[in-house]
Amino acid sequence: MAKRINPGPVLAVVFLGVAGVLAWKYYPREAPAPAPVAQPAAPPAAEPAPPPEQYPIEAVPVVPEEASEPLPALEDSDPVAWAALSALLEGGDLAQWLLPAHLVQRLVTTIDALPRRDITRQVYAARPIAGELVVSEAAGTRYLDAANFARYDAAVAVFERIDPRALVSAYVRLYPLFEQAWREIGPPGRRFNDRLVEVIDHLLAAPAVQGPIALVPAEGRPRWEFADPRLEQASIGHKALWRMGPDHATRVKAKLAQLRELLAAQRPAA
Repeated sequence: MAKRINPGPVLAVVFLGVAGVLAWKYYPREAPAPAPVAQPAAPPAAEPAPPPEQYPIEAVPVVPEEASEPLPALEDSDPVAWAALSALLEGGDLAQWLLPAHLVQRLVTTIDALPRRDITRQVYAARPIAGELVVSEAAGTRYLDAANFARYDAAVAVFERIDPRALVSAYVRLYPLFEQAWREIGPPGRRFNDRLVEVIDHLLAAPAVQGPIALVPAEGRPRWEFADPRLEQASIGHKALWRMGPDHATRVKAKLAQLRELLAAQRPAA
């Protein structure tokens, strides 16, 4: 007798397969999420407009001079800048006061740093004042001795003797070099002459310190600091004026006021 085949399992498999197809085809499903619409890119933020020029170099009065040779490139400018500044000393030795290498770049960096608290010694333009800092002591407190001020006698005297109009005229002639050096460190759109006048105003605003200035040893460094935190936190320029003494500071400020009047083509505000 032929063996009968039980159709049950086969029918079950067929049924499940058909049911699966029907379920896939007709079972309600969520509509696919629409493709995200690309948002237009936000326009780039507009660069802030540079501040308006306050003291155009073109308005600075200068001493008339004969036509001179074109200025060299900034990297080759040391001989020209050195000769122009040396001529202002009328036989004085500029090397006693300034470093000759990268002169314009150092001057720009030093001027820009005077209202700040720090500057890297490698980019400072001036040579250190000769002699040791003179310190006195009374009742267990160290003070900046008035004898220290004599160290600045020669530097202040040289600065006073320079004809301000001749100095400004030399600066205007070399100005393209100063402006190029400024563009390497200054904010975009700001001209160096504006910064120079701003720095002079900062120096002129240095307050006078009443009485002897107390000093303390700098922690971890072989130098002295002002004991008053307000003085120690002041700018490089203000501290330099205090170190040279009130008489020297008054004379330096008087000369700076003359230069400021020429550079800004106006008198400083009272």
